[in-house]
Amino acid sequence: MAFGNSSMSKKITILLFLILWTASIFWVGWQSPSIIGGPFIPKETQDNSAKFYPLDRFVISVPGDKFPHYLLLELALKSSSPDVTKTLSEADPLVRNSLMKMFSRKHFNQLNDSNQLEGLQLEALTLLSDVLKENNYEIELDEVLFTRMVIQ
Repeated sequence: MAFGNSSMSKKITILLFLILWTASIFWVGWQSPSIIGGPFIPKETQDNSAKFYPLDRFVISVPGDKFPHYLLLELALKSSSPDVTKTLSEADPLVRNSLMKMFSRKHFNQLNDSNQLEGLQLEALTLLSDVLKENNYEIELDEVLFTRMVIQ
């Protein structure tokens, strides 16, 4: 008799089987979120839709033929880059300075022509993209939109 009593060896075998079974069920239950939960856990999707970021209004002096004029400009920037709000708040002085320089070089007649609006928006987009890139701000601007433009 190698084991002695065969009923005792059956009881030990059954007991070991129950202990292993319980331990494996416990382990599977503990690990189930990582084992089977992957397809059921909602994944965070990165929102790549474009958002609009309005800037404070500008009042810029513009040269005219006989006397200076004033331009009231409100604009918004369109971008799908992450952290645009933070970046624009940090770069606000650069953005405002660049736009003021650009518009103060324009003549009243150029700004008063409604056909020039798209060209001015494209010029502002190019200018701001270059200025932000030169100063190591990693955002991509999609569009510059003039939401209000009044010239006196």
